[in-house]
Amino acid sequence: MKYIRFVIIFVCLFLLCLSPASGASTKTMVHYSEPQVTVQDEIYLEQGYSFRVVDMNSNSGDLWISLYLNGEEIELDDNFAKEGEPLEYIRSVVEDEDDDEEKEVDYFILRITPAGDVDEEDGVVYSNVYVEQYMDPVEDVEDYLLLDKSYSLKMDSGLELAGLYTLDATDVDDDEVTLELRLDGKLLREDDIKEDEYFYYTVYSGGNPQTLFLASVKAFFESEDEVTVFLNHVSLKQSQVFSSDELPDGLDIDVSSPVDGGLKAGRIAIVSYSLNDSFSEVRILVDGEFLDSRSNVSPGVYKAVSDELDAGIHKVTLVTINGDAESSYYSEDFSVSVNIRDNITESIVEIASSAADEIKKTYNSTSDESESDDTVKASADDTAESSGSPASGLATWSSSTGVSNAVSLVITVAVFLIFFLFFNKFR
Repeated sequence: MKYIRFVIIFVCLFLLCLSPASGASTKTMVHYSEPQVTVQDEIYLEQGYSFRVVDMNSNSGDLWISLYLNGEEIELDDNFAKEGEPLEYIRSVVEDEDDDEEKEVDYFILRITPAGDVDEEDGVVYSNVYVEQYMDPVEDVEDYLLLDKSYSLKMDSGLELAGLYTLDATDVDDDEVTLELRLDGKLLREDDIKEDEYFYYTVYSGGNPQTLFLASVKAFFESEDEVTVFLNHVSLKQSQVFSSDELPDGLDIDVSSPVDGGLKAGRIAIVSYSLNDSFSEVRILVDGEFLDSRSNVSPGVYKAVSDELDAGIHKVTLVTINGDAESSYYSEDFSVSVNIRDNITESIVEIASSAADEIKKTYNSTSDESESDDTVKASADDTAESSGSPASGLATWSSSTGVSNAVSLVITVAVFLIFFLFFNKFR
């Protein structure tokens, strides 16, 4: 019995040593990324934190790391991060109690875990790491549209977030729910998430990650007619958005037709945009759908080609991402008019088809009347003798009426054709 108790105590101490953060408090997660790093890389995180890779084991991917807060190095008990033995940072904060006494509270801030794999390119060794950062209660928190919020999300109903972002639950399969994050209709990230896992969207620019969205899936329930997903610790980082009044000088966007006559339904459009600065990435969206993307773009004028457009009002959006991963969005509406030429062509085709059908019916009717001509004549003679009316001309009148209708339709088609040619020449 004593031996069993000794084993239990030993296991508990062993687990405690493996997880030094187990006794620390945690705030909401504000950053998650999986950057690829090499020696001397410095990765900037949230709230002024950053870390630098001092050295790396080229075989195992183990890292020697220096951690900084607002440019000042933080003293760590252990600066090494290994697969299965991550670097963890816990900050002790002195807080006031209700009875005016001070209490020291440990907050878990950061975990950096090497993935254990090593890649080499042009003689430079890279290693992938997993970075988890939680909110520091002491440091300032800025530029967040949402921070540590909770929501319930219904399947296929969608959740409207701030800044044109939306979140949807689209499917449930066994113990996973499929979540989709969109910006102005464009799909940014889709992933299958289990309970107590994080759904995130992180962008990378110049080797530095920036987490724009985070949400913890607390639980989800599936009933006969709907699925409800419960989200905790929802955070959405502010993106820089320009309106037409705030658009910087030299940045412009224009939508035009590749042929004369303007933007017409059924045609493609040319989206031209001019840049006054260099950007790490530029994207073009039309009606929220991705159209074109360029990386490491210099100042100048660029073009993208859209799909065939329908008549109506459309929206083109220019997205610029600069070196510090801040995104700017500028949208502009443009109209596509009804294509009269196509409508006239369709009308001519319909009328010509009607004329052909009428001529065919007339031909068939005339053939049938010719086959029964003797019968018609006999009937007409009997009728004429008994009533004295000119019934003998009925068959001829019926045939000529069909021909007249067909001729009228042909003439109408000719008039429409002349009008169409005139319109096409002088429009």
